[in-house]
Parts: sequence; C-alpha cells; structure tokens
Amino acid sequence: MRSIVLSSLAALAAVAAISVSPASAQMTGGISVTHGGGNVNTARGAFSQADQSATTLGGIASGRGRVFTNGGNNTNSALGRFSFAGQDTTTVGGTAFGHGRAITNGGNNSNTARGFASSATQSNLTVGGTAFGHGRAITNGGNNSNLAAGAFSSADQQVVTLGGTAGRRGLNVVSGGSNRNAALGFGSSASQQVFTGGQ
Repeated sequence: MRSIVLSSLAALAAVAAISVSPASAQMTGGISVTHGGGNVNTARGAFSQADQSATTLGGIASGRGRVFTNGGNNTNSALGRFSFAGQDTTTVGGTAFGHGRAITNGGNNSNTARGFASSATQSNLTVGGTAFGHGRAITNGGNNSNLAAGAFSSADQQVVTLGGTAGRRGLNVVSGGSNRNAALGFGSSASQQVFTGGQ
C-alpha cells in the first residue's frame, strides 16, 4: 500500500500548487474541460476487499488557451475469494496560455485481483504539461493494467507520467501509459515501476 500513499501525497502537493496560484491566472479567459467520472469499484469474491481512490484535477487555461483533462473510467475489482484490490489514480491537468493547448489523459486504468487470496495494488499519477503561444503539450499516462490472477499471487504496479513544455508552434508529446503487469502463476509475484518525464 506504500505506492498508494505516495500517489496520494503527490495529489495533495498538486492541489496545494494549484491553490496558491494567483486567482487572475485562472480567470483570464481560455477553456478548461475536465472529465473524471465513470469509475468502477467491485468486491465480488467472498471475503474480498476493493479500495479505489480516483482524483481528477482540471488544469489552468488563460488567454485563448485550452486545457482538456481526462482521468476517469478506471476499474478496480477484487474477484477471488479473500482477495484484495487497491487502486489509486490521480490525474492533474496541464497549463495553457496564449493559444496553447494542454491535453492530459490519465484514465482507463484496470486493477484486478482474480486469484484466491490474491492481492493487486495499482498507483497511477499523470501530470499534464505546459503549452504557450500556439504550442501543444499532450500527456498520455493512462490505459495501464495490473492483474493478480494466480492463487496467492501478488501484483504491484506504479506508473508516473509527467508532461513536458511546448512553446510557440511546438509540439510536445509524452506517452508513459499502456503498461501491463501480471502475476499469473500460483504464489507468483509481479512488480512494475514506470516513470516517464517530458522536457
């Protein structure tokens, strides 16, 4: 569960950073669109436990900037008897000003504890980039899958994706998502840590 705690701390830091931003930076025009819903949390197996935390924070758009933040549609499932599934997904939108566009995708993650007495823990953190002028900053950190399918198996996945900066008419694309981690055998263990950072 350490990974979930670390991701939660990162989310709190992001909230603090946004809250101390000047009010004028958030109220000078621009368009900011945030989608964070459509999450599913299921404990189906006998004596199973499913714990899901999904946080989506919109970005900042000023001038004619546009910010699109997608962090929803995450699935967390504890299907096996005595299984545990813990998922923590945090998506923080980017910053766009001038005519810039910041697009951040951090959702569509799947975490499943399918085997008898299995454990699956997943932590995903996606932070959007910065775009100004006519630049575009695209950050993709979602579509990660973590599966504990074997009896008594354990699967732990941590994915962090940080967007870059695009200026003038530049294009900055950071893709750190679409990772797969699976513990399929009896008593097996799979651990995956992925960090992707833009410039």
